[in-house]
Amino acid sequence: MPKATVLIQGASSGIGLEFVRQLLKRKTPTHVIATSQKLAEDRLADLQKEYLRHSLHRLDVLELDVRHQDQFDTFGEQVEQCLNDLKRERGLDMLINCAHIWHPSNRVETSLQDVLSIDLNDVYQVNVVGPILVTKILLNALKRGRSSFGNPATNAPYSSLVVNISAELASIQNNRVGGWYAYRLSKCALNMATKNLALEFGRQPLDENSICGLKKDEKPLLFVAMSPGVVNTQMMHEYKKLFPKDAHFLTKTQSVERMLASIDKLSLEDNGAFLDFNGKSIPY
Repeated sequence: MPKATVLIQGASSGIGLEFVRQLLKRKTPTHVIATSQKLAEDRLADLQKEYLRHSLHRLDVLELDVRHQDQFDTFGEQVEQCLNDLKRERGLDMLINCAHIWHPSNRVETSLQDVLSIDLNDVYQVNVVGPILVTKILLNALKRGRSSFGNPATNAPYSSLVVNISAELASIQNNRVGGWYAYRLSKCALNMATKNLALEFGRQPLDENSICGLKKDEKPLLFVAMSPGVVNTQMMHEYKKLFPKDAHFLTKTQSVERMLASIDKLSLEDNGAFLDFNGKSIPY
């Protein structure tokens, strides 16, 4: 029986798929719920065949395209069914929001002349609205988590961990080359959402005027925004001039390995933080 349950939002390819692979290979038996825009994705389907009836690890795949609002109507119920298949009232121990797009055309803006309203809206819908709504829908399941990820202290416990995959390109202070308008703006907004969530659900109310989404008997939730680094893809090389000269390119495997190692060290002291793949703070 899996001891930990994690949901990967946006797991059909790239970093999301690599998270699925590595979590299913961990020593701790893990139940992974992965979302994909289409259920027929070959790579996820192959993994599911391998792990669906596994005695320790398990993989469930759910269809979710965050651009289609109607799919949210039943998504929460589907997740609860996956959890109840193993044990009633079981919760989510971690949510990783991975789904993102660089730009609808896959050609990022290098100047203001390239910026279009429809592109800004599309990128914002996937990179910001999607993670916020998924978190909202899964909030009760996250509150039932059992601190299976990170490093909760005995005097500072939390129920579950939410990792929003951001990007160092979102750092205003570190932006020295410009470009990537839609992507940078969306990831900045995701960072702000992460901070808001950490303040609302990461502590008990300080006074009657505090914004707090927790009841007195509920443990806090831990939220972080994390950059996967500059992952070595063809697209990254095409726009290499827009990255700092000392930017270090990683493989997907290296990036996820380092992020998981950093996640294992997180505590409530990190709530609302913007971190790189090594767990080092990135300036907002």
